[in-house]
Amino acid sequence: METLRCIVCGMKINDKNYGINVHSFIEKNTADNIIYCPFCGAGKSYLASADELYKLVPEALDRETLKVLDNAMKLEVFNGEFYQEASRMASADDVRNMFEALSSVEFTHAKVHMKLGGFGKLPALHKPDYSKYETDEQLLAEASKREQHAVHFYERNSGKIESQAIRQVLKALSEVELQHIEILAL
Repeated sequence: METLRCIVCGMKINDKNYGINVHSFIEKNTADNIIYCPFCGAGKSYLASADELYKLVPEALDRETLKVLDNAMKLEVFNGEFYQEASRMASADDVRNMFEALSSVEFTHAKVHMKLGGFGKLPALHKPDYSKYETDEQLLAEASKREQHAVHFYERNSGKIESQAIRQVLKALSEVELQHIEILAL
C-alpha cells in the first residue's frame, strides 16, 4: 500500500492505520481503496502522496478568521467530549463503538483548527450534565443535532474567511459532518 498524507489534518495513512475510526464511516477503507482519511474523515480528494499540507502562518490571518477558527475548535471539542460521554452511556455495542470513533474524529478536527489558528492548546470547556439522555435513541438524536449545527456553522462562516486554504479545510470538514449525519441515521 502506498503511504498517503491527508492535506487537511496532516496525518500519514498507511497499511497499519487505514482502518482506525472505522465506525465513523459509511463506506470502509481497504488497503487497496482508501476512501477517507481515517483520522479526520476528509474524502479521497484531500489525500495525496506528496506533502501538500495546508501550511499557513497564523500571524498572517485576519482577526475574523482567527475568531472563526477559535469557535470551530471549541465546537469540535464540545462535540468530541459529548461523544466521549455518549460512548460511556450507550447500551448497544455498535452505538458505543460509533460514538468512540466519532469522538476521535471530532478531536482531530479541533486539532486542525488549533494548528491553523496557531492556538497553543485545546480549550478546557465546561462539561454539561448529559444524564437526561437515557436511551441510545436520545443520544443519537442529540448527536444528529450537533452534527447539523456543525454543518451550518461551517457553511455560515466560510464566507467570512479570506484564505482560500482555510475555506477549503472548512468545506472538507463540513463534508465529514454531513457524513456523520448520515451514519447517525442508519
